[in-house]
Amino acid sequence: RVLGNKMVAYHSGLSDNERAEIYLDLLQNKQIQVVLGTRSAVFLPFQNIGLIIVDEEHENTYKQQDPAPRYHARSSAIMLASMFGAKVLLGTATPSVESYFNATNGKYGLVELKERYKDIQLPHIERVDIKELAHQKRMQGPFSPLLVKEIREALNRKEQVILFQNRRGFAPMME
Repeated sequence: RVLGNKMVAYHSGLSDNERAEIYLDLLQNKQIQVVLGTRSAVFLPFQNIGLIIVDEEHENTYKQQDPAPRYHARSSAIMLASMFGAKVLLGTATPSVESYFNATNGKYGLVELKERYKDIQLPHIERVDIKELAHQKRMQGPFSPLLVKEIREALNRKEQVILFQNRRGFAPMME
């Protein structure tokens, strides 16, 4: 509402006609100044890009595998920005290995937020050496004794528990 007709959203929920209209509007240099889009938006016919923001840049959903063409939208956005002399902002709380490497080696700028919104406390993170626990035969299936204990305690307090499992990570097997 704030930007009116200067902004468009480009995504797969649009009909082919709606997507073609946006494409043509960009080609004809209409008043569109902001495109909020999914990964395919990097292929739109931009005329004068000044800034590209890739939110949650670490997400593996930016990779297009099937159908062809195969591409990584984050990498494509970086190349597109370089063609226009534009800036790229890669936003994430958990950067990809590539982006973190590039930032710590000076290829990218790095801005770190040292405190959270409204001073919300960071969660306590405890690392567990599951390889050692497996060697000691203390694992309970794929779970460490500490994880099982914490789950039981949460359930005893009548709380819910969510376990996230990467479906398409860099390591497609469980050790």
